[in-house]
Amino acid sequence: MAYSKDRVQVDTDEIQVDEYGRILNDPTHDAAPSQGNSPAAWALVALVLVGLLVAAIGSLASWWIVMWVGIVIAALGPIVGFVMRLTGRGANGDYS
Repeated sequence: MAYSKDRVQVDTDEIQVDEYGRILNDPTHDAAPSQGNSPAAWALVALVLVGLLVAAIGSLASWWIVMWVGIVIAALGPIVGFVMRLTGRGANGDYS
């Protein structure tokens, strides 16, 4: 085991550095996604944003059916995110 200059234990014997001095295999930044950085969170946010954009366009153009379709898409976002989290695609889940 080696230690970096901040005294963080490193699991590798050798750190790889490219020709510009950037560290390529820094094991201290090898953390699992959290804080919403997961496929479930991305799907939730994407569906809500697309749904609200469609609803806004439908509302501004007075196309009420388009507005309601957008609202339904936005309402599906949390449901899809919740189901994906239950299947292991949420934060700290197994993404295999």
